[in-house]
Amino acid sequence: MNFDAFIQQLTFERSDLSFAIVVGLAMVFILIFLFGYFLRVKRTETQSVNSNAPGISVIVASRNARTQLENHLPQWLAQDYPNFEVIVANDRSTDDTPLFLIEQQQIHPKLKVVSLDADFVKMGGKKLALTLAIKKAQYQYFIFTDVDCIPSSDQWLKHMATKLGHENHIVLGVSPVRTGTGFLAGLIQHENLLTALHYLGLAAAGKPYMGVGRNLAYTRSVYDSVKGFSSHYHLPAGDDDLFVQEAATPSNTTNCINPEAFTYTEGPKTWKAYWKQKKRHMWIGKSYQPGVKQLLAIHPMAQIFFWVGIILWFILGSHWLWPVTALVLKLTPEWIIYHKKGKLLQMHKSIPLYPVFNLFESFWYVLVGINAFFSKKITW
Repeated sequence: MNFDAFIQQLTFERSDLSFAIVVGLAMVFILIFLFGYFLRVKRTETQSVNSNAPGISVIVASRNARTQLENHLPQWLAQDYPNFEVIVANDRSTDDTPLFLIEQQQIHPKLKVVSLDADFVKMGGKKLALTLAIKKAQYQYFIFTDVDCIPSSDQWLKHMATKLGHENHIVLGVSPVRTGTGFLAGLIQHENLLTALHYLGLAAAGKPYMGVGRNLAYTRSVYDSVKGFSSHYHLPAGDDDLFVQEAATPSNTTNCINPEAFTYTEGPKTWKAYWKQKKRHMWIGKSYQPGVKQLLAIHPMAQIFFWVGIILWFILGSHWLWPVTALVLKLTPEWIIYHKKGKLLQMHKSIPLYPVFNLFESFWYVLVGINAFFSKKITW
């Protein structure tokens, strides 16, 4: 069949118009996020520091992680910054973490420890340990990470610290997830890239709503201004996202996006572990502010409407060319921007198969979201 004959046999019926409207509207909202928010995620640079640089308290949340402490503690203590301390917030560990930390305190004068005894402390957990660590901190600037994270370089602290001060009271960092190979590994990186583009992009647009506790900084003054974690102390999580949501404003929050300032963590190894992690994150999302929940629902809902519309268009439409054209118009700019930002944020394993992960994640998100919505309790 030559090209002229192909054109002549094309039809565009009323059903095609209906699908085009649904798919087109979904694409509009997707492209608003893509060009309005995700493109704003850009590399940041740091300033030089001197011996008079403000002191920083690095606070590390830990529980039953003796081996990880042994491996990671030297990297936190070896940061190239003139004035800092490391405080390990030990949350009710039942392994030999307390003994190990006592030994390390004798060796490293910069190291401090706050420990909760599992026999006496039954409530509070991580938030109580972090609260006590903040009270013990001698400095006014805090940088938080988790025991299973390692800094990407000895410049991590310098990059994060120099973003604090003046008008910036909250600094949102990046924490890429290291994964192996295979479909699950790609899906985890795809989901983490999407999350990072959301919170970094919205913060850059003056709409900060969360950070990740694996790489987050803020000042004592902003912590005190919202009375710490008191408003969500009853919840088992939220020391990062719920806190930022309450304390952040368009003028007091900034991003720190530099490969030297990342903290790496290991991703889930099994589908069961990933399901549990994703469910936890979405469960705590039920406590987000109404406006934030509505804003964050737009992108995933637009994605699911797009894919459902495209699938039905292929089945019920008059010709395959129309849904294929819509796919190209939607996926081309997405693929390019996700590739660029994935390389910047070191979350790019999913990029070669981006359309596959985009399709799968759209339905996976709805499935996990429904499960989390009807769950009354979540175990950590």
